[in-house]
Amino acid sequence: MNNGTSQKEKVTAIIEESFHNNPSVVSVINPKKKNSLRALAHYAYETAKTRNGVLLSSNQEAVAICYPYNFKKEGIQDIWYQVLLVFNCIGLSRVSDVLKREAYVKKMRPKDGRFLYFWFFGATNIGKKTTAALELKEQIFNWSFRDDLPIYLETSVPRNKRVYEYFGFETYHEWNQPNGGTLFFMRRNPQK
Repeated sequence: MNNGTSQKEKVTAIIEESFHNNPSVVSVINPKKKNSLRALAHYAYETAKTRNGVLLSSNQEAVAICYPYNFKKEGIQDIWYQVLLVFNCIGLSRVSDVLKREAYVKKMRPKDGRFLYFWFFGATNIGKKTTAALELKEQIFNWSFRDDLPIYLETSVPRNKRVYEYFGFETYHEWNQPNGGTLFFMRRNPQK
């Protein structure tokens, strides 16, 4: 990586810059924990890395966390990262609410797990002025086509929903969350 910055540090920085005001992310992190968003970004990175799902643009200004959902079963390492997430991001008092939310979200995804799960997609302010995001979009769409896997994602940002629709995603479910806001469940079938 450039300037001695590791891939994990770069990905973490992009996620922090891109998601600090995202309603879905804000609903998970504990605002009382100083580095909770950083802890979530570390968790996302480690989870995706073991599933070959960290995509960084060639200019290192955009990142996509996307992987085959049923690529591997959770192991001891995944459980350890979840424990760290609870203590460094969520907080013990909020675990029950986050688990209920996650159970609902998982229930809406295909049971066979045969899909690409598109978890995070972000770009720095510099990256937003380049083709970095389009480069990653093409990689993911080609992956979907090559492996004949649909892409599934959730977003709580209406503007992002419209962008995903522009690129061929459809909304298959909407959830009015207990803590407010709507979560849009979206999918895109494999196509060129």
